[in-house]
Amino acid sequence: MNATPDHPELDQLSADLAALLARIGLDPAAGPSARRHRIDLRFAAAAARHPARICARDAEQQTTYLEADWLADDIAARLSGRTGPGSVVAVRAQRTCKAPAAVVGALRTGAAVLPLEPGHNAGLQEFLMRDAGAEMVVSDGGLLRDEIPLAKAGRFVIAARPEAAMRRAIAPATAFLALPEGGDPGRALALRPVSHLDVLSWVDALLPLLESGPEAVWTSFHSLSLDLGMRELWGPLLSGARAVVVDRDTACDARAFTRLLAEQEVTVLTQLPSAFARLTAAARTGRSSLPALRHVLLSDEPVDAPALADWRDARIAPQAVVWDVSGPPAIL
Repeated sequence: MNATPDHPELDQLSADLAALLARIGLDPAAGPSARRHRIDLRFAAAAARHPARICARDAEQQTTYLEADWLADDIAARLSGRTGPGSVVAVRAQRTCKAPAAVVGALRTGAAVLPLEPGHNAGLQEFLMRDAGAEMVVSDGGLLRDEIPLAKAGRFVIAARPEAAMRRAIAPATAFLALPEGGDPGRALALRPVSHLDVLSWVDALLPLLESGPEAVWTSFHSLSLDLGMRELWGPLLSGARAVVVDRDTACDARAFTRLLAEQEVTVLTQLPSAFARLTAAARTGRSSLPALRHVLLSDEPVDAPALADWRDARIAPQAVVWDVSGPPAIL
């Protein structure tokens, strides 16, 4: 466990977390194979090992692992008795450093998460929540009509929804319900259950290949409502690394995103190949350099060979290895 000489109170709190994990059969120092196959428990172990490290940072603020763990516990406590295994909690979280805690808090109840973008129109959100059978909402993006506020946890409001007909059986091992690739509202019926083990297997296969540890800096670029967005979040947060949460405006502006990558000294970048091509063009035009970048992870679309050649020719990130992680990780 990391020493925190400037924050002696965190040492005691970290020890308390470690004792709690031990009581439920988890060793914070053990490898992934020694822990249960749940994202929330793995995050608790990471928080116990790295309490004072920065967990996530956005354009305005940052949060430590311990602070995120506290907020997750508070959210879970407010949801206690109102949801559980086999149920779905909608998490309507803005793209901030607090969003991961909302997801972890909902998962700690045993429920699955339906991540919603506050920017999605109300009709689409209502449709998705009815389809998933979500009866509880955790939101820092406002409430919709008929949602009943019950409690607050930090910036998040916990609310109940009107009685909803369950249209699908939710397996207890489900971590979240993902929108179709690309988030096309016209295909919203294709909400897909993704298990804790699906996410953790992806993370555990990738981390050793990247040799990524607590010193790494990852982007959290994609919406959490997409499979790729949820997967990329746990690469850093289950390894003690830092996630840089990219707001929507920056994500839509390749030049601004390139500047962010340089300023934050990002070492691991996850992109759709189409977005990667736009980033390459912006970096070439601006003659940008990303010397800290070590890995580029491409997923969910066919990789465009000319765009990959442009990236290499421009020597934007000479040390970076480009991977295709749509399936088993492979170097391109």
